[in-house]
Amino acid sequence: MLRKMQNLLMLTAVLAMLCAKPLAASSVVVGTCEPALAHFSTIQAAINASALGGTVLVCPGTYPEQLQIYHPLTVKGVSYNGQNLALITMPPGATGIQVYVQATNVNLSDLTIDGSNNGATVCGQGPTGIYYWLSSGTISHVAVRNEFPAGGSITDCLSGDGIFVGTDNVGESNVTIEYSSIHGFQANGIEVNGRGASTTIKYNSIGGNVPGPSGNGIALWFGGTGTVTDNSIINIVEPIAFPNIGAAGFGIIVQCSQGVTASGNTIGDTQVGVFISSGGCSSSTGNGDANTFLRNTVSQTHIFDAFYVCGNYNLVQSNTINSTSEAAIRIDDSCNPGVSGFNNTFSSNTTDEACTVSLVDPASGSNTIGSNTSYNVSFTQLTGTVLPSGFCSAFGAPAVRGPATRAQPLTLTQRPSPVTR
Repeated sequence: MLRKMQNLLMLTAVLAMLCAKPLAASSVVVGTCEPALAHFSTIQAAINASALGGTVLVCPGTYPEQLQIYHPLTVKGVSYNGQNLALITMPPGATGIQVYVQATNVNLSDLTIDGSNNGATVCGQGPTGIYYWLSSGTISHVAVRNEFPAGGSITDCLSGDGIFVGTDNVGESNVTIEYSSIHGFQANGIEVNGRGASTTIKYNSIGGNVPGPSGNGIALWFGGTGTVTDNSIINIVEPIAFPNIGAAGFGIIVQCSQGVTASGNTIGDTQVGVFISSGGCSSSTGNGDANTFLRNTVSQTHIFDAFYVCGNYNLVQSNTINSTSEAAIRIDDSCNPGVSGFNNTFSSNTTDEACTVSLVDPASGSNTIGSNTSYNVSFTQLTGTVLPSGFCSAFGAPAVRGPATRAQPLTLTQRPSPVTR
């Protein structure tokens, strides 16, 4: 009898503990569109009250908030009464990050992140739409827009990322970004930064179209890596003139990173379609080596090249290149003389309209220019240093939006510091 009483007391205690703590994967709602659920007036309050692995459903509406997420969670916009716009705006005059994540398994979907109300007046104040730091999760069907400083006089600081995924070069981040729209940014549409940062970037639409520069559509650098598949990247240009390639707008930049694979992407209206660089690297990051670009379409590169490669063992194969101002591919070692610019391969590509299919400098580099198909090109291949004379430079295309004296160093971009608890 005594043992039965003890067992009953233990069972009662366990039930009390379960009732006192929210069950995993439980849901709460922001707004009143799901009346059966516990509801909150702000997204942050709902996040704070959510269980580990729980779900925050966001009713259609406008939410001027800056969010911080520190535990596994799903934040998802919902449809109600013929509407499905869950809009997270920057609180008027605020700076920095709109949605900050530092946790594993944080998933964001069906949300719009808009930075147009920001109060950034000096470089380094952002805004940044979504920021994953030492974190993992999935960003799906999210719109990120207007991530550029509101101060009209700071158009040259390249401050303002759509989505940032980063590490401290010790820990890891692993984020999937898919089926999303990222546009109206000043620095990078998507930035993957630091050793241990890995991404799967697929089926997104990425564009610039902001006052001043739009630095890069997708930037994977300083050890950041991943796969980039079936994205549309358009309208990435800066107010520069030849020969300032360091300040050009890049569709995709891979700098000091290895093992990136990009396939099936459409890149158009940039100044360089794909830029692979070993400039500014260190022993901890490695150089811009062993990256692969397959079956991409690169069109309308103004002033410069469709592919610029200053690294080693990079493969550029089976791509379609339409209308490039300079070369379909330029291979050189100027970003890291004597270290990079060797053992790259360019083969089975098709080029229609270019000054030259390939421009290899230095001529003595052990690179492979394989069998490629070309139409409407002035030269099938050029070697040696020909750029200083302007021969095969900005061929048939003017500078975009006038020249600028600012040079963009290819170094770590300015961005908000990680949030600490």
